[in-house]
Amino acid sequence: MGMLELFGIAARFYDADYAALGYNADIPFYVELAVASGGPVLEMGCGTGRVLLPTAHAGVRIHGVDLSPDMLAELRKKLAGEPDPVQQRVSLTEGDVCSVELRTRFALVTAPFRVVQALLEREDQRAWLRNVRRHLLPGGALCFDVFQPDYRYLIEPRGPNLEMDRTDPNTGLRTRRTSRTVPYPATQRLEVHFQWTVEDAGGRPVSESSASLVLTWFTRGELENLLELEGFRITDYWGSFQREPFGEGSRDQIIRAVV
Repeated sequence: MGMLELFGIAARFYDADYAALGYNADIPFYVELAVASGGPVLEMGCGTGRVLLPTAHAGVRIHGVDLSPDMLAELRKKLAGEPDPVQQRVSLTEGDVCSVELRTRFALVTAPFRVVQALLEREDQRAWLRNVRRHLLPGGALCFDVFQPDYRYLIEPRGPNLEMDRTDPNTGLRTRRTSRTVPYPATQRLEVHFQWTVEDAGGRPVSESSASLVLTWFTRGELENLLELEGFRITDYWGSFQREPFGEGSRDQIIRAVV
């Protein structure tokens, strides 16, 4: 299953899932960077606007790029309900982050929530960085995040595990998401299989959906080499969205770099 098929299935669950999972520490982090940059900001892999919309609310002009028409459709539905000033700060493009061509340069380019890990081939990773360079204003910065490998997940298959169990207060529908992972250490890839089961208030099945994606994982040395090859200089290497220095026990790798 390709990324477009995955997000075609996942788009309708995406916002509620990650709200229920409490994954939100990256939002104020990226919003603060955007405000400090003065804008405009280019978000590569904007999805349903989980980071993009709070950035626009903070008064920053932001352009979102995403490959998935389904994720962008969810974003446009939300954007239609926003006040006019917020709508006017947002522009969107459906496209590939490695090759999209925009007519604007940006003070900050971001790729939140592991977007870079969906670029499996070295050529794609380097093409993405070259495209970032083409879209940066002089003095502009790139910031992105990837997970720090937890090698317990990279030795053998795990799951299925229940990740999330939520009930919609408006409809009474209960949604459970399970996941299982299959690692491929030789190629530094991790295949993740998701399944969503939806039941009504009486526990009767409503729908069942499944989707898969493959991610690559990076070590710090690999990211440093990759950025250096494409002419970037790392200014900050954080281990959390609270800007703690990267080190033992860090769960994230968050990099800010300039040309």
